[in-house]
Amino acid sequence: MDKKSLNIAIGSRIKLAREDRGWTQEELAEKIDLSTQFISTIERGAAGASLGTVISLCEVLNVSSEWLLCGKQAVPDSETIAAKISSLSSAQLTALDRVTDELLHLLKVTEGNE
Repeated sequence: MDKKSLNIAIGSRIKLAREDRGWTQEELAEKIDLSTQFISTIERGAAGASLGTVISLCEVLNVSSEWLLCGKQAVPDSETIAAKISSLSSAQLTALDRVTDELLHLLKVTEGNE
């Protein structure tokens, strides 16, 4: 992949993560102490971000560098999942248990059709 294509792909992922959080370019710029114009420039892929900026973006957007740079989603470990579940109420845990059962059932059905 050439540099321009890489910048465009990374910029698209930055924009996606920013929009997922409901932030404007201005809000993101303020959080990492950059200009709104520069956020626009990197989101369009017109320029690349420095390593320091990439690290700041990953931290504030709560995304992995692997996802931001390569588009690969890291597989969460069981501790990460357990930490998310630990704060759920009893009703939420019951709902999650039902959803998990259904998901596992669907995955087994899908595997059988391959």
